[in-house]
Amino acid sequence: MRTTTQATVAASARDLTKTYGQGDAQVHALRGIDLDLHRGRFTAIMGPSGSGKSTLMHCLAGLDHASGGTVTVAGTDLGSLDDDALTIFRREHIGFVFQSFNLLPMLTAGENIVLPLELGGRRTDDAARERAHMLADILGVADRLGHRPAELSGGQQQRVAIARALITQPDLLFADEPTGNLDSTTSAEVLNHLRRSARELGQTIVMVTHERDAATYADDVVTMQDGRIA
Repeated sequence: MRTTTQATVAASARDLTKTYGQGDAQVHALRGIDLDLHRGRFTAIMGPSGSGKSTLMHCLAGLDHASGGTVTVAGTDLGSLDDDALTIFRREHIGFVFQSFNLLPMLTAGENIVLPLELGGRRTDDAARERAHMLADILGVADRLGHRPAELSGGQQQRVAIARALITQPDLLFADEPTGNLDSTTSAEVLNHLRRSARELGQTIVMVTHERDAATYADDVVTMQDGRIA
């Protein structure tokens, strides 16, 4: 039986290190990180450029291999997976939202949202369509599902991208500077919707940002400095 702590932790890092280069050119991007990310929480990882926040996200998401230590997501040690298994694991357990919306221009917003299900070989059945509409409603784009990306504002495109990332019900959703291409008013709308996704859907969200204003929307804030948690 899992302990209460294990049951409420979506991902964890223990003594996590990441080193680039060798000799005089060696850079210690992460220096012994210990971190627990709790289920249903919106966590912001913030810090200046070069602090290690993006490297930490890449290691937690299985996009980069750590030099030492462990990363566990949904009870799985990512270091135990080969590249093929890691690719499958990311597809089934992790969602991503980036600065660039990466929506396919020839598809409608609704088609973009369900695309990960189709790419993963899952049927787009009534339950999937119902979840897509529910996500679109929470994210405020339910009335735009028939529109293509070019017909949407930047904020609407980002909210469609968030819905697309949530459609597979990932254990973790990583948002990398999700408001970097948006104005302040639109950024606030997107951040509010991310917070709603955590509170109303129980979604675990990890956002990397250098903006203090953005971090105030999170439940928890992890501040990075020189490869360590400050």
